This record gives sequence, C-alpha cells and structure tokens, in this order.
Amino acid sequence: MTALLDVDATTLLPGRAALLDVLALRRPTPPATPTTGLVLVGLPAPAGLPLGAAQLVEAAAALSAALLPGEWLARHGADAFAVVTEEPMPATAARLLAALPSGASAGLCPVTADRAAPDVLRLAALGLVLARLGEPGAVVRYPTA
Repeated sequence: MTALLDVDATTLLPGRAALLDVLALRRPTPPATPTTGLVLVGLPAPAGLPLGAAQLVEAAAALSAALLPGEWLARHGADAFAVVTEEPMPATAARLLAALPSGASAGLCPVTADRAAPDVLRLAALGLVLARLGEPGAVVRYPTA
C-alpha cells in the first residue's frame, strides 16, 4: 500500500496512488453486487489556463463539505477530484457539482469485481472527457451499462 505516502501538496488530499489503493480495497468479491462507485469531478479551466492553487484549495474545501459519511475524497490530476462513494453515483455527482462553480463536469464508473482499480479510474476519466464535451455540468457514466 502506498496511500500513506501519497498526499497532494496543494490541497493536502490523498493523490492517485492512494485512490487506487482505496478502489482496490472496495472491490467486491464475486458474486457480490457492486455497491461502490467512483465519481470523478473535473473543474473548468479558464481559457485553457491551469487552475491556481487558491482555486484548487477552494474546490477541495467545497467538495469536502459536500461529502456524506463514508465517502472518500482525493485529488486526481491538474483539475480533477475523485470521490469514492456507496451512494447512488448520479445523486452523488449532482450534489458535488452543486457545491462547485458552474462549468464543472463529472464522469462515473462503478467498482465491480471484474474491474481492477486502474480500469475503474480510466473508465471514470473517459466519462469525464465525454462529459466535458457536452454542456457545463454534464455527468457521464462510462461504461453506460
């Protein structure tokens, strides 16, 4: 496990390696029904410029305040945050997006027995890419089934 060593210097949130550890720990064993999902929230970047530290810290605080008990928040990439939840993913995404400035989008992926943690993260990231191609505030579950 690398979770203890992986902290984002700007937001002081866990980073990608810790996220992968948590996803691996929450992976159900067959034949259990998936109950955990990943919501990847992407912040809008002004005119393609990188986000500043103050914006990232504000977003981290807003997302932290919007979490329900049992949800877990991490920083993922330059402009995204990941929330591992056992709540319904669409409702979680709506709650998290409501806490952020308009223009944020989200990608969703369930944690299943047949998907390794990196695959869950990759699929949620693909959902986020597709969501960003749509209207601001869009949410895309990938894969759709």
